Amino acid sequence: MYCLFLLPLLAVSPVGANSLAQLEDLAAGGAPRLALALLEQQQPAWQDDAAGWMAWERHRVQLLAAGADWQALHDRTAQLPADIPADFSRWAQTWRARALVELGQGEAARRLLRSLLWGGNGTALEVTAWRRLVIQSYRADGRGDDAYAAMLRYRHDYGRGGQEDALLGAQVLLGQGRAADAVEALQGLELREARPLLLLARLRSGQWEARRVQREARALLQEKGLPLALRQQAEAVAAEAAQGAADPAAQAIALEQVFSRLRQVPLDRELFKLTADALWEAYLAYARQVGNREQLLIGDDPAWLAKAQAAGRMYPIRVRSIYALLALHAASDSMRQQAHAALVQNLLEQEGGTELVYQLYLSSARYAEAGSIPETVRRTLLDPVIAAGDLPLAARLMAGLDEPPPGIDRVMWRLRQARVLLLGGDYAESGKILHQLVANSAELSRPELDRLIQVLFDLQTVGEHDAAYRLFEALQGQVTEVQLKRELWYWMADSRLAQERPLEAAALYLRSAMVPQPLSMDPWGQTARYQAAQALAKAGLVADARNLYEDLLRTTEDAGRKAVLRRELQQLLLVRSP
Repeated sequence: MYCLFLLPLLAVSPVGANSLAQLEDLAAGGAPRLALALLEQQQPAWQDDAAGWMAWERHRVQLLAAGADWQALHDRTAQLPADIPADFSRWAQTWRARALVELGQGEAARRLLRSLLWGGNGTALEVTAWRRLVIQSYRADGRGDDAYAAMLRYRHDYGRGGQEDALLGAQVLLGQGRAADAVEALQGLELREARPLLLLARLRSGQWEARRVQREARALLQEKGLPLALRQQAEAVAAEAAQGAADPAAQAIALEQVFSRLRQVPLDRELFKLTADALWEAYLAYARQVGNREQLLIGDDPAWLAKAQAAGRMYPIRVRSIYALLALHAASDSMRQQAHAALVQNLLEQEGGTELVYQLYLSSARYAEAGSIPETVRRTLLDPVIAAGDLPLAARLMAGLDEPPPGIDRVMWRLRQARVLLLGGDYAESGKILHQLVANSAELSRPELDRLIQVLFDLQTVGEHDAAYRLFEALQGQVTEVQLKRELWYWMADSRLAQERPLEAAALYLRSAMVPQPLSMDPWGQTARYQAAQALAKAGLVADARNLYEDLLRTTEDAGRKAVLRRELQQLLLVRSP
């Protein structure tokens, strides 16, 4: 909520008004990236229309902020035209400081804010905004004492201020454990953002009993149109109140809601110190509560499993809680594995279930090492982790998963494993798998062989050219198809050329070209000869390179290719033979 009073824009020309309104509608309709792409197309250049550029740029920053794309916002505001007006520069740097705070880089934000404050050119409105951001920067760094001291200095200079100041002050007070003072600061505020915080303050101060806070939090959550960030806060308050009321079922339900969108909508880390282990503990507490009521004994795994299955769809939180207990404390390893699989399957049937699985197993201290996560869970997590682009984590999850899931071809699975390990940076483990597959390549189908070659291309892409060369060479001895052998020599040449070994590369390119006949000039042969000529020129063997270019020039009928070859021959005049 802070800094938003700085948003009033420079006047936008009537010509662009409708376009800007349409972009705002697109962003509000769930397509902020489309809005930004269209803005990029329509924004005038700074040199052509400085005023128009600034008007559009302000809208760009608002769109980035609305989409919480703080890194992009920071990067954009860090690169302004050199001759930008001072007032626009201050506005942009204020947003840059806000982005740094949101990114958790409080120290960097304070460095920027100090330069703005000490510059002495800010308006009264800007200076108060910078002072507020200083307070927020300390909170972002977890320095509650410094945030409190900065807030006291702010109040000394500006008084209690308005509702925005009161809200910020209450956040600082709650972070300091001064819940009763936070209640006083929040009472009477009309801001919607104050409501979950007031419930939290009343809970922590003891002014309201936990069950009353639970009821009020649930009532707040029933309201239509409640922003997602406030819904997230209200669920976190409901979870804390449920814990205080010794209601682990309600606590688990609320925590599931929080963790199912935690990466999308992070919580204020100073106010809510929740971890995925809190959800595990809530599951266990509720399962034990059920067990005590039903007189179930720890270790009697079949009885617990039967109770979970009996709960069915009518009591899903009970089902998940019992599965969690069995997953962690069942007597046999097979039952623990079965319970993990059942818990994951049940979670995946819920809205936001994939994210819940992610949080429970990848953000929990119970599974600090990816290899300690049960195999069935690792297989489930692979796809979302790969989709998120976290290939190093995907590689850690996949290490050791040598056998495919039911119904999946083993060779294709091993190839996928090799590729994930490779792209995740584990070249050694990936290489072991690829060597095994190449050694048995005679048994591979053509689709499997093609897929293997694609992974060898990935080796080249990451710069592992020596490993790629050796694997292509080993594969060369396994295959009999003439065209495939030609291709393998060509790719071996590519690796040698990348290793700055042009003589070897040239010989391999020519070997690829001269099959099935030494003078073969089919399209593949022409391409390979051209690459050989390039490698020879790089090695300084100008005469040989010229011979190959001239042979190609006599053979080809394509005018474009002839022009390229003539240019290459001209370039050879600049290369001296050894």
